[in-house]
This record gives sequence, C-alpha cells and structure tokens, in this order.
Amino acid sequence: MSILSYEKKHKMREKIGKKRITKSILLETGKISPEEFVLAGDNLVFKCPTWRWATCSKSKQNDWLPSDKQFLITEHVPCLKRAHELTSGLEKDFIFEDEGGDSWISPENLDELPKKKEEEKEKEKEKEEEKEEEKESSSDEEVVEGFDISDDEIESANEEDENAIISDEEVDIVKSRTYNITITYDKYYQTPRVWLQGYREDGQQLTTKEMSEDISPDHFESTVTFVPHPHLEVKTASIHPCKHAHVMKRMIDEMGTRNKVLESKNYLLLFLKFIFAAIPTINFDFSQGFEL
Repeated sequence: MSILSYEKKHKMREKIGKKRITKSILLETGKISPEEFVLAGDNLVFKCPTWRWATCSKSKQNDWLPSDKQFLITEHVPCLKRAHELTSGLEKDFIFEDEGGDSWISPENLDELPKKKEEEKEKEKEKEEEKEEEKESSSDEEVVEGFDISDDEIESANEEDENAIISDEEVDIVKSRTYNITITYDKYYQTPRVWLQGYREDGQQLTTKEMSEDISPDHFESTVTFVPHPHLEVKTASIHPCKHAHVMKRMIDEMGTRNKVLESKNYLLLFLKFIFAAIPTINFDFSQGFEL
C-alpha cells in the first residue's frame, strides 16, 4: 500500500474509528482526549508564546475540535545545522529503543539533552569567533620601512585580496533553513501528531531530500513520512503517531518513580521534549516552565 493510500485510509479510520475518549486515560495509556488536547494546547501557547492556535477552511475542519483550534503552529523556526552533525555522538548516551526498535530520548535524560544542545551551540560560537580572529590577524597589513612598490603592483594585489575575501565569505556562509511546525490531534491514535514544513533562505520550500537531512537518521526510515498536511495545501514531513502513546506512557511512569504526576495541561510540553529527539537541530520552543 502506498503512503498516500495509507493516509487516506487512516483519515477514514479517524472519522469512523475509535470511540471518543469521555474520561481521562492519560496516566494509564499515555493517550489524551480532544478536550485534553485543547487544554494542553492552551497551556503551550501560554508558556511558549511562539506557538499559536490556527484554523482552516470549513471543509477540512474536524468536528471533535473547536473551529478556531484545529491545530497548533509555530513559524519561521531556525534550523542552522543538519541532523547528522548533532546526532553523531550527542544522543547516543541519551536514548532508549522502544519495542519496535525506534530510538527516543530516555525519560531521565529529557531535561539534560537541551543543555547538551546549548553546550554544542556555545562551542560552535567559540569556533566561529576564533576563525574570525584568525582571519583578521592574517589580513593585517605589514608596513616595512623603505620598501617601495609600484602602483600597478598595489592594484593587482588589491584585486587578489578582493577575490580572496569573496572566497572566504562563501566558505563561511551557513545556509540556514526555517521550519513551520504544526501539531494536530490524531483521533485514531488519540495522541498529537507533528508536521514539518521546511524552507530555504530564499523562501522556496525544501525538497523531500533536503527535509530528510534535518531529521534524525534513527527516525527517518521508521517513523517519518512525507504526506500532504490535513489542513493546509502543502506537502510536509510527519512524525507518525503510532508509537506516541507508548513513549508517553513510559515517560509518565518515569515521572511516577519521582512521585510526580503529569497533568493534562502539561502533556504537550512533555510530548515536545521527546519529539525533539527526531528533529534535534530545529530550535522550536518547548521547555519553558516545565521539567520532567
């Protein structure tokens, strides 16, 4: 079955499938009701103002959610590095494998990995500053007393310097990308679902191949599909929700060992912490005011 055929079938299962949750089963299963999704979304928007609720055309709205709260979105999220640059060692001490063999950040390390990410950013910043200092040092003019040089030689040297400067700039340019990230509620799996829409610096949408470079290799093959967004007329990369409840339940159980209980309103704050494992270089806002 093709991916598009599967998604079409899944959409039908959402419409006529599982019964709507009428009472909270969050702690027992890691799943949430549409009402809990709205509550958690309101709290995410409050805690992390870069997120907001959005709606869509009436024909694409789901009747189990308010018309003005069909999905959550954060826009123009920077992505300065490719995923393999960060995942080649940073995550290996922080992940666990689920029953299907997919890797996710260990619950006990969810609060540590963002700190590691910040440390990596600081190291990169220091490297860039060192490179700038070396460049400035090498370009300083040396004045030698009594040394004569012709005007033609000066002009030729200046042209060479200009060419060298252009070349250096080209080498140092970081091709930044940005992403729009949306979160919908999947009624069949009874969990949130994340969708990614990437753009180049010139505003053109990233290709499937380019977006795959910003997704952790551990997740690209097994949990990510490239499909049309359910509410928007764009093709997106989507992190499939089939295992979300299992991973959330594991994290909820881990909180229980510390005598902590996950409230429904904080569900998305915790959810986005583990989604971070799949897209570690896309710097979306998810951790304000909440620790595992």
